Parts: sequence; structure tokens; C-alpha cells
Amino acid sequence: MITAVMKKLKSLSVFFPVYNEEANLEVLVKQALRVIPLLAHKYEILIINDGSTDDSLKISEKLVSGNKFLKVISHEFNNGYGEVLKTGIKKSQYEWIFWTDSDLQFDLSELANFVKESDKYEAIIGYRKKRVEGFKRHLNASLFGLYINLLFRVNVRDIDCAFKLIKTNLLKELRLSSGSAFTSAEILYRLKKKSVKFKEIAVTHYPRLYGQATGAKFRVIVKACYEALLTYLQIKFTLN
Repeated sequence: MITAVMKKLKSLSVFFPVYNEEANLEVLVKQALRVIPLLAHKYEILIINDGSTDDSLKISEKLVSGNKFLKVISHEFNNGYGEVLKTGIKKSQYEWIFWTDSDLQFDLSELANFVKESDKYEAIIGYRKKRVEGFKRHLNASLFGLYINLLFRVNVRDIDCAFKLIKTNLLKELRLSSGSAFTSAEILYRLKKKSVKFKEIAVTHYPRLYGQATGAKFRVIVKACYEALLTYLQIKFTLN
């Protein structure tokens, strides 16, 4: 439970990657407008539409109309999850950045547990207590995590958990080479190379009620694995 006397960040940028999430957006934004003001003195909420083909953009524009804390940023085409992360980092203007997915599988109020640690850590990342997306996707995610750790030795509990609070200056300094589902892991790898210590906090994972997940699609997984291998080779042979 969040109370008015809890610790607040000086300023916070929040962004939500959106691709065909028309059924979830209104609930997500209402939850954000209820929770985020309790956790930051100054804040902004960015809805980043990645070329949605449903009414996500139209709904987003309606939601932000007349609200100075909300902004829509839209990619003309579906560029991929990593490109959304890079856009969110680039467009964020406040001291901390928090992002999570727009599928309502996380409870934003759990961000309060992350804010409590912000005096001691500059990168606070979530791990799902129990994944609820089904056996096939859980297996794919586990194999992908093993593959990434084999290449990069990041060694965190849940490498692709979309619930992260990180200092903005650290993120803006990164030279990210990927633009796929691998980008989230690349961020952690490059932060680790800068000797940034992670605080890992358990978060609750809820079933998706509306819309379809795209992260488990074969082409998405293949692209992420390819970019991970390419990044590994670039680092190994160019000392990037």
C-alpha cells in the first residue's frame, strides 16, 4: 500500500511500450495517474506507440488530451521492442526512468518498493515471483535467459522482466547496438560493464486479460538471439 508519507523521488519519467494494446490502455493510464504522483514530486508519463494497427494510437491521444503529465510518442511503423526502449530513454527528461509493459501484467503500486531503494542503488530491477504466461512461453524465456547468460554473464534472476527503475544519466550514456527484445538484456549488460550494481526485487506477475502477447513469436525470438550474438561478436572483436 502506498501512503502520502512514503519516500518520493525528486523526478521520474515513466514510459509504456505499446503495440496493439487498445483494451488495456485506459486502465493502465488511470492506474499510472493514481500511483505515480505518490512516488515522485515531478513526473511525466510517456505512451510510446510502436506502429499499432488497432486503435491504440487513437485511444492514447484521447487519454493525453488536456493532461500536461501525459505525452504520446508514436513510431510510424512497428520497429520492435528495443527501439521503443531506446525512444523512451531518449525522450525521458527527469532524474529516474521507470518502464513496464502496457499489458497490465504488473501492479504499478509495487514500484513503491523500488523507490525505497533509490538512495542505495542506481539500478533497481524486478524479477517475477512466478511467471504466469504458460509453459511454452516460460520455456522460451528460460532458454533465452540461459543463452544470454552464456554470452554475457549478466546473472540476474529474470533478465527480461519489464519492471525496471534506473537512473536516467546511466541509461542515456549507453551505446546500445540492438533494437529487438534483446535490448533490455543489453542494457543490463552494459550497465554491469560500468560496474553498476543491481538491486533485484520480486514483483507479482498477473495473467494477461486482453490482447495478445507478441514477445513469444518465433521471428521475435530469432531476431533477439541474432542481435545478441552480433553484439557479443562486436564486443569480443572490437572491444566496444
